[in-house]
Amino acid sequence: MKKRVTATLLGILMAGMTVNVQAAEENSLVVGNMGNSIKAAMVVLASEMGYYEEEGLDVSFENIADLNDGLTAIDLGKIDILPMGIIPTVTFISQGSDFVIYGGTIAEGSQAVVTEENKDTISDMGDFEGKTIACVRPETGHMIAESLIRETGADMETVNFVEMDGFQSVIEAVKKGTADVGFVNSGFGQVAEQQGLVVAFNVGEFAPDAVCCRQTTSKKVIEEKRDALVKFQIANLRAMELAKNDKETTIQKLMDYSGQSEEYVDYCIYADVMKISMDPAKNRIQDFYEVMESNGDIPQDSQWNLDEAVDSTIYEEALNTMMEREPEEALWQELQTQFEENN
Repeated sequence: MKKRVTATLLGILMAGMTVNVQAAEENSLVVGNMGNSIKAAMVVLASEMGYYEEEGLDVSFENIADLNDGLTAIDLGKIDILPMGIIPTVTFISQGSDFVIYGGTIAEGSQAVVTEENKDTISDMGDFEGKTIACVRPETGHMIAESLIRETGADMETVNFVEMDGFQSVIEAVKKGTADVGFVNSGFGQVAEQQGLVVAFNVGEFAPDAVCCRQTTSKKVIEEKRDALVKFQIANLRAMELAKNDKETTIQKLMDYSGQSEEYVDYCIYADVMKISMDPAKNRIQDFYEVMESNGDIPQDSQWNLDEAVDSTIYEEALNTMMEREPEEALWQELQTQFEENN
């Protein structure tokens, strides 16, 4: 009898341990980030404020070399979420990969920079004929601009896009005169101005709410950890609310994480160049897919299916939760209106 009781208790304990381990795994998320970047600012802020823990999550960060490395890490199960990039994600999905865009990070964000001497020569998309344009491949602004330039009827044979290895290289090319204009983002518009250049225009002036960085995961992660992804978005929405209401804390937390200056962080978050948004913006993603397609950046045998490529329900559930928690908060009503427009 004693042996049977002991065995029964042991079985109950082991079953309980199994349930606890399973629950811990389902609420554990690994997020890819490049060093101490604050491009995914609300993800960083939610972590720094302890919001993930408060929502019952165990969120850790894994360093990645670049966006392709991040997507490979998702594919291999090394990370669950890549909160940056859109170009590689759309490209791989078009080629049949099972990545899924389920949330946003920022919209717009891209700026065209020129020398002081050229500030009046490029003010809209009809001014690019005969120009050399410095850009960085995984950046949305120059792709959107290319499509818009084509729509003006410009002779695209005279429009020369030159890909550089980074935004500082873009700035240098414009300063030296080897490029007439450059496209930058991630706060590099401010860096360009500090180095004597001027911002000719923000791409958002011509493509309002254009998607930039999105949050990407895989179908497998959604199947196994959907509830955790909802909680993740809830925490990110809480970070958005903090950024709206407490600028001082927001800037300080992001400075502490990144080691960047107050001026830089302020510019990134509050200059209204990069617009913070957790909304996946399904319709805007389709618009950007069509931009890439018109530019010849999508394979001829594309397997793109918008309904499979984008899952808006995770963000929608998170937003509904925040509306239930804080029904008087105007931010949630505003985001709900945007969600209906964007999805």
